[in-house]
Amino acid sequence: MTSLTATGLRELTWSQIVALIWGRWLMSLAFRIVYPLLAFLAAGFTIDLSAASLLITVQVAASLLSPLGGALSDRFGDRVTLIWSSAIFTLGATICAFSNAFIPFMIGYAVIGLAIALGMPALQSYVSARSRYERRARMLGALELSWALSALIGVPLATAIAERFGIGAVFGSLALAGASMIGLYAILPVDPPALAPSHPAGSSTSAANTMAVLRQPTVVAALGFILIQLAAVELIFVSYAGWLSSVFGATTTQLGLVFALLGLVELIGSLTATLFTDRIGKRRAVLAGFALVGIWLLLLPLSGSWPVFLAVLLAFDLCFEFAIVSAFPLFSGLSARGRGAILAMMTACIGGGRILGSLAGPWITATAGYTLNSMLAGGLVLLGVGLGVWMIREGRV
Repeated sequence: MTSLTATGLRELTWSQIVALIWGRWLMSLAFRIVYPLLAFLAAGFTIDLSAASLLITVQVAASLLSPLGGALSDRFGDRVTLIWSSAIFTLGATICAFSNAFIPFMIGYAVIGLAIALGMPALQSYVSARSRYERRARMLGALELSWALSALIGVPLATAIAERFGIGAVFGSLALAGASMIGLYAILPVDPPALAPSHPAGSSTSAANTMAVLRQPTVVAALGFILIQLAAVELIFVSYAGWLSSVFGATTTQLGLVFALLGLVELIGSLTATLFTDRIGKRRAVLAGFALVGIWLLLLPLSGSWPVFLAVLLAFDLCFEFAIVSAFPLFSGLSARGRGAILAMMTACIGGGRILGSLAGPWITATAGYTLNSMLAGGLVLLGVGLGVWMIREGRV
């Protein structure tokens, strides 16, 4: 893979792709690991579960800092931002590894969240800039496979280490892995003159250009679209376990099986997007995928039995994973110069949507029940699809 892209950049070699996938996998693992370890952490730090769950809030809130990562990426370059984010990741994991109390641990985890917020847009921008638009979904999709693989491989490994050696060993391993990221990113090809960061004297001009890109109608519509979609689907993600337990009497073991099945479905959805989004067309794949998400959500309350409910839930998650993975290459092509900022704002909108959905979901369920919650989610998704059909146009850079 040594051909030149339209911007004059040489495409990534397979060894470089593997290094970037490794970095993405570590970010995903650090993000997801806290969910199964909440009870373990609560017991280890002698706090209640609600206090331990603040770690999730801190992690999601950190994603709102992604625009800072996009600004750094557009200002100093993707590679430099990746190196610094890896150093911050290693620092945060080290703090967690040596923490004997919850507050220092939460500070360390917040530092990890900051590193992910800074590094994720730079990682996606770096790969986007070094791949032709016609095959970019394949490249970014390979990165996004790491999200599902972190749940299927990383989380079981981390929980086994925690049970045998303690939580310090888990985050100590993450710190060592973070240090390896620094070295791997340091040997990546530098940003060439075609997309090199601006000279310090032109920083205000660069910022003005970035803001001009973010104000383009298609970009604004795309960001609003993704915010609506994530807020809507999070209404279901925060309530499906309670729905299964209260309506169908699901046991803890059955809920664990559902989580494992969702992880497998995520992998299938990511793989499908990786293989077929370029062929289908990125805009078409995103809009069709989310349209199916909305339909499945409207059908979910009609499920009269456990097997039917589970089948519809898995179909919903499959389509969602396909659609969200397809969205990254679509967003990456909206602008070349402001690519880092757009991808960073996308990450922030994903985090913001999740926060809105996680706050509204339990309240809607308690007030009006699971049925209205799901119908509202489906309606919002389809409303967002309508916005996308009307205003989102596909770029090719």
